[in-house]
Amino acid sequence: MSEPTKADPEVAAMAAAVRPSRVVPALIGMNSLMLVGVMAFLVMQSMKSPPSAEHAPAAEPEAAEEPKAQPEAEPEKGKDGKPVKGLGPLVKIADFVIHLRNPEIDRYARLSFDVEVISDADREQLNAHMPRVRDAFISYLSDRTLEELQGTEGLGRTKEALAGRIRELVPEARVRSLYISDFVVQ
Repeated sequence: MSEPTKADPEVAAMAAAVRPSRVVPALIGMNSLMLVGVMAFLVMQSMKSPPSAEHAPAAEPEAAEEPKAQPEAEPEKGKDGKPVKGLGPLVKIADFVIHLRNPEIDRYARLSFDVEVISDADREQLNAHMPRVRDAFISYLSDRTLEELQGTEGLGRTKEALAGRIRELVPEARVRSLYISDFVVQ
């Protein structure tokens, strides 16, 4: 745009209106400084130690009720009748590579499991029936979709179902828990 001439006052007025104002950047700067100040204040307040008991609001008196005793879970017992403590013997179930049920795209899952049993005798029983257990696992897993296996809930349901299958197939092997030791989807 050319420079306005003295003869054209209308063009000079429009050019003055188009010039950027210095007020807006100043307001933005002030606003930013205030925001930083408030944030610094909040950070400093959160870093202070928690209020002492003197300054804490008084707690309401509680009714004098005796706490109810909750029944304790009975510990698992071995064949000798003694409680079993700690982690029991583990049976490693080797990797599975499963083609998941999905009509749109081919998906594969690689899983491996560890089965915790009560005693060494239970481990031997489970190992003796391992081909049946692997077959049951493959049948169950190949009928699942990726969505059914995802997340904590999906993996939890899968573990429960597979542990139930082991208990059905090998009732003489006392299964304590089933652990997923490897889970990869491609």
